[in-house]
Amino acid sequence: MTRQIKLGRTRAALIVALLLGGLTAARGGGQMTFGDDTNTSANDGPPFFGFVRDADGSAVGDARVTATVKSGGALVTTSNSIGVYKIAGFAKSINPDDIVISCAKDGYKQANIVRRPNAPGDTTDPIEVDCVLQKE
Repeated sequence: MTRQIKLGRTRAALIVALLLGGLTAARGGGQMTFGDDTNTSANDGPPFFGFVRDADGSAVGDARVTATVKSGGALVTTSNSIGVYKIAGFAKSINPDDIVISCAKDGYKQANIVRRPNAPGDTTDPIEVDCVLQKE
C-alpha cells in the first residue's frame, strides 16, 4: 500500500509539473510538449512514458528502457535523473498493445512492469508504463 501511495504521489507531482510547464509555455505563446516535438506526424501513434523506480519507490536514473515491437524491431532510451523516460509514438499501423516495455540497469533486475490503461478507443493520449527494478 505504501508503494502505491508513493507512486500515486509521484505520478500526481509529474502531472502537476507538466501542467504548470504547459501553462508557462501557453502564456509565452508556445505549446505544451513532452520535452521534444518528435511526435508531430499525423501518422504517429501515442507516445509512451513512465517512471523507473527501485523497489522502495526511489527514482532510478540512467536506466535503459526498451520498447520492443512484437513483430520485430525496438527503440531504446534512458530514464532521466528523476527516473522519467519518454518514447515517441510508433506508426499508427502498429497496435500500441503490440509494444512491450522493459527496463534494465547494471546492478538491478526487472521486478515489475505496470501498464496504465488508457480510456477505451483513446489513440492519442500518451501510454504510461512504469518499471520497478530490484537491486541484485
